[in-house]
Amino acid sequence: MRRLRVLALLVLLTPASALASDAELLEARDRYLPAASASYARTPDGAQARYDAGRNLVEAVHDARAVTRKLRPLRERLLRQGRRQVARAEALDRPDGSKGTGRFAPLVPAAAGKGARLSDPTLDRKLSTLATGFDGWAGIWVHDLRTGRFAGVNEALRFPAASTVKLGALAAALRTSAVPQRGRYWYDARQIGAWSSNLAANRILAGLGSAAVHDGLRRLGMTASTYPGPYRATTALGAPPPGYHTRVTTARDLGRALYRLHAGAHGDRRVLRLLGLSRRQAQDGLRILLSGQRVSENRGLLRPWLGATPVAEKNGWISDTLLTAAIVYGSRGPVVVVVETYRAAGVREAASRRLGRDVLSLLGLR
Repeated sequence: MRRLRVLALLVLLTPASALASDAELLEARDRYLPAASASYARTPDGAQARYDAGRNLVEAVHDARAVTRKLRPLRERLLRQGRRQVARAEALDRPDGSKGTGRFAPLVPAAAGKGARLSDPTLDRKLSTLATGFDGWAGIWVHDLRTGRFAGVNEALRFPAASTVKLGALAAALRTSAVPQRGRYWYDARQIGAWSSNLAANRILAGLGSAAVHDGLRRLGMTASTYPGPYRATTALGAPPPGYHTRVTTARDLGRALYRLHAGAHGDRRVLRLLGLSRRQAQDGLRILLSGQRVSENRGLLRPWLGATPVAEKNGWISDTLLTAAIVYGSRGPVVVVVETYRAAGVREAASRRLGRDVLSLLGLR
C-alpha cells in the first residue's frame, strides 16, 4: 500500500509535459518499432522499406522530446535500432568509400553575385571546340557570378539527369522547417549531398509528394527538368541524348539552380522569393552541396582537378551519362560550371573527366 502511495506521489510530482513525452515515446515504440525490427529482402524495394522503417522510428523518437529518466534507456534502444536499420539499407546504396554524412562545410564568403546577363560569344566558340572533340555528346554551361558573363554549348539540350534532379527533392525538404537542421528530413537532405542517396531522395518524394518535388525544381529554375518518380535502374540506348531516359535535365537548368541557391544563401531577396526559402534555408542547402564526400563517383568531373578549392556540387553517374554541376569558389570569385557527357554505348569516365579538366583550364580555374 505504501509503495502505491509513493508511486502516486511521484506521478503527481512529475510535470505533465514529461508524462506526455513518455506517452509519445511509447506510442512511437508501438507504432514504428515492429517495422524497424522486421526482416527485409536484399533488393532495391527491400532496402527502401528497411531505410524508411528505420528513419520513421528515429524521427518519431525525436518528436517525443525529453522523457523521464525511467524511459531514457528505452529511448536510446529505439534510436539504436532505427539507426541500425538505416545503416544496413545504406550499405546497399552507397558508393564505395563513402561513410556517414561527413563534415558539414561552412559557407564560402562571397557576394550574392549577378545573374546570367552578359553573353560571351568568344567563350561560346571555345567551349564548342571542346565539346566537338568529345567522343559522344557534351553539354556545357559557364556562369561567372562576379561579372554575370555566361557561355555554353548544347546548354538547352536535354541530357539524362541521373542524380542531379535530386536538387528538387533537396529544395522541397529545406522548405519543411524554418530551421532545416531540426526538421524531419534533415538527415535525408544531408545524405543527398554527402553521397547522393537514392534512399533519402525516395523518402522525401514519398513523404512530401511529387508536387512538392516538382515545385522545388521549378523554384530552382529547372523548367526543362523532370522527376518522373522514385530512383530505379534505367537502360538507355541510341543517340542523341536523352535516349530512352525520362528523367532529364539541361546544363542551363542546373546552372540556374546553383546560381539561385548561392544568391539566396548570400542574401539576394528577389532570388529568395523565387526559391520560396528563407536565407537560412538557402544557406543550409548550399552548405549541403559544399559537403559532398570526395570519393568514388562523387568526385565528379571537376573535383579531381581542383585540389582544395571549395566546390558546391551535384553529380550524376550512370552508364551512358556522367555530369557535374558545380560552383567553383576560386580566388577570383565563384563560377558556376556544368559539364554533361553522354554516349549511348557507354560513356568513358576518363574522357569525361578530361573534358572537365579542359573546361576548367579554359576558364583559368586550375
